[in-house]
Amino acid sequence: MAMYVYGTAGEPRGFLFETTIYHLNGTPLGRLSGSRVHRFDGSYVGEWAHQMVVARSDARPRRIPPTAVPGRLPPVATGSSRRPVAEYRNFADAFDLLLESPSSEGQLPEAAE
Repeated sequence: MAMYVYGTAGEPRGFLFETTIYHLNGTPLGRLSGSRVHRFDGSYVGEWAHQMVVARSDARPRRIPPTAVPGRLPPVATGSSRRPVAEYRNFADAFDLLLESPSSEGQLPEAAE
């Protein structure tokens, strides 16, 4: 069963199936490795916390070996928003980094002010 991936404002951004993060339209975007989120090329994106992908200043980004991109899945309904998670308001939402081209190795996205 898939679960939603939310933005820090509480909006559904994608879904998680097994260890793969997908866009709501079913496009595979990245994968979980423990509490870290990576693109399929192995580049670090952020941390998995409370069903969100966030940029944490205390994270230790590392590249991991690349892996094959899984196939698309059927799109899922947008779902409803949820209340923002208060303790993570200080961390930037890093979900959009899954949509971008790979960044420089070892760089951490900056936390929101």
